Amino acid sequence: MKKTKTDLQIRKDKIRKEILAKRNILSDKDINKKSDLIIKNLASYIENVQNIMIFMDMKTEVKITKLLELYPKKNFFISKITNSKNREMKINKYNKNELILHKFGYYESSSNDFYDEEILDVVIVPALAFDSKKNRIGFGGGYYDTFLEKVRKKNNKVLFIGVCYDFQIIDSVPTEKHDVTLDFVVSESKIII
Repeated sequence: MKKTKTDLQIRKDKIRKEILAKRNILSDKDINKKSDLIIKNLASYIENVQNIMIFMDMKTEVKITKLLELYPKKNFFISKITNSKNREMKINKYNKNELILHKFGYYESSSNDFYDEEILDVVIVPALAFDSKKNRIGFGGGYYDTFLEKVRKKNNKVLFIGVCYDFQIIDSVPTEKHDVTLDFVVSESKIII
């Protein structure tokens, strides 16, 4: 039996659809230009830390993987879904030679050599939308909320930083009790603290 969506879930789905429509019309030139500005705005949060979790960007997402070339001496980690039923993700150290394409269309590590999330200094978080209170709407799977909650319990000094294009920052994100608020949101023209 299929569950009925709540009003809040319907509102989130509407926002997802609207933002994806805007994101999907960006040209490669626009994506690269905006991504470069976002990465420039991220610099002060990246330069003085060592262990950074990024996401493997896909399609029209912010090209956050540019950080790999800009900061070759940093340790970069990527997530891997290890248990879909429990929405569990673990982290692998980034290794270009171990990347495989996940069924959702992004790359993840083929390795099962996982690291303790406690070592992370910064987690760069993707989303479809953010608001000025640093709430986010992801794709709806709940994987990042589950992961961020786990990381925060282990290390309350880790920074959670959302990255997005300006148009992805909306007036208000509908939230649920399990949603995790970030520490910062960085776009091409602003930093929300």
